[in-house]
Amino acid sequence: MPTELRTPLPWLLAAASLLILPCILALFLDLQPGTRITDHLPTAISVLITGLALMFSPRQGDTTKVGVPEDHQESLAYGIRTGTLPIASLFSDWRSELANRMTAYSSTLRILPTATAGATALDLYAALIDPTGGLFFLVSAAATLALGLGTYALSALRLTNTRILEDKLSRQIRLLEVTTSRRPGESRG
Repeated sequence: MPTELRTPLPWLLAAASLLILPCILALFLDLQPGTRITDHLPTAISVLITGLALMFSPRQGDTTKVGVPEDHQESLAYGIRTGTLPIASLFSDWRSELANRMTAYSSTLRILPTATAGATALDLYAALIDPTGGLFFLVSAAATLALGLGTYALSALRLTNTRILEDKLSRQIRLLEVTTSRRPGESRG
């Protein structure tokens, strides 16, 4: 599988478009009563593109990243997907990266229900104020709910796997410390 297809950027752009575009349209419809969805579509799309461009633009600052070496990133991702500790964990310290991932997944699980409910409510409100675009907003609300539920389930699974991985890594580190602290020729008794 090509590396480009494994990056989350296309999925992130699709999710942002799915969630944000209907919300922008709903706000425009509410701010300008009596207008239709087609009146605001070009403006909403340009606002979305501008926001995404600003969000994904390169940031200034520290470019050195301390953590898992680049050649171990795939092993770490595999470990988080499966909950299995790959052998690459013996050759680098994954603890800080796992802690960062757990924080990100925990934050997602806290924020996502509220964001999904808010975006869905805004879509349903827009369906009420613009009956001509009602079908678009109803489909957007259903898609937002489906995406929110799917993301919540995936984040919960990844958080569980990350915790399992962290536990296995801690046990591995303790075992390595015990075995390396013994002197050669010392018995296990």
